[in-house]
Amino acid sequence: MEKTRVPEAKTEQTSGLRARLGRIKVRGYYWPVRTIVQLGFFILFSGIGIMSLIPAFNGTRSWIVLPIVSSVKSQAQVTSTMDAITLFLENGLFPWLPLGIMLVVGAILGRFMCGWICPVGFLQDVITSVKGRVDSVEKRAHLYWIRLKYALVVLAFLISGSLGLAVYYGVGSDYRTSLGPLADGLFVAITPDGTLFGTLPAILAGSWRFLGTAQSSDLTFGNLSSWFGHISALTWLNVVVLVGFVYAAWRIPRFWCRYVCPVGAIMAVTQKNSLLGMHRDPIKCSECKECETACPMQIPILDLDWKKFNDSECILCMACIDACPAGALSPKFP
Repeated sequence: MEKTRVPEAKTEQTSGLRARLGRIKVRGYYWPVRTIVQLGFFILFSGIGIMSLIPAFNGTRSWIVLPIVSSVKSQAQVTSTMDAITLFLENGLFPWLPLGIMLVVGAILGRFMCGWICPVGFLQDVITSVKGRVDSVEKRAHLYWIRLKYALVVLAFLISGSLGLAVYYGVGSDYRTSLGPLADGLFVAITPDGTLFGTLPAILAGSWRFLGTAQSSDLTFGNLSSWFGHISALTWLNVVVLVGFVYAAWRIPRFWCRYVCPVGAIMAVTQKNSLLGMHRDPIKCSECKECETACPMQIPILDLDWKKFNDSECILCMACIDACPAGALSPKFP
């Protein structure tokens, strides 16, 4: 009896297809996860400030402090360590707790919270996403203006530190009065996030209450002029700062983080030696510079040590990893 042979061509095609499928690697991206995390923390930190627009809402804040930008003037659930430091100093107390939090978080995670948790950073990322491209600044100008945030931190500590010493030695009353709103701290008095999530919601909530109970005879030009006249010069200054913040974030990605942020300036010191850093595989890397183009902080990634780099300006947003076509970049811990 003659045996029938099974065709081998079909079997070979099936095995070849399986081999090709086995070589296909599904690549994950960080940006969807980061966006969800940022949005969640943005709602947590700033949602109560938005809820204060409802006249019946009466929120209470917690006093958790983290190394992010979250003004004490807003009704957010978390306060910036920088605001906490200046408020401690204002009362003649040494800020052991907020300083300790910054040092511990910085030693482990570096500026990770700037890239993943900070609500002001999220706002800037949204503005850049709407714009649709990541612009860069001329290198010399970029390196020059980075120094601004360090100068502002020194100025903020000079104001708050000198007041703290005066209060500690019992001679701070007149000095506090002379400082006026700056007695609370430079970045408490002048801050875009405090205006957006604290001052403006409070003004709008008051306006809504007035409009809800006002008669048509109350809506006169004289009454409206009087209402605007009660808004302080500092509030108007903060509104101008907020408008400038939005414009600057449109022109330059992460403008506040690069050149102004006091928390970023302090955390940049710990970022240099943090356990969490970045690694570049020199074998996979073709030096196409896609990573540098995508970086919102304009970091010269290809000039840094490939084994592990912790640039002081890196916010560990992982945008460079998502942009790399060869998959040469990855986070490294420790």
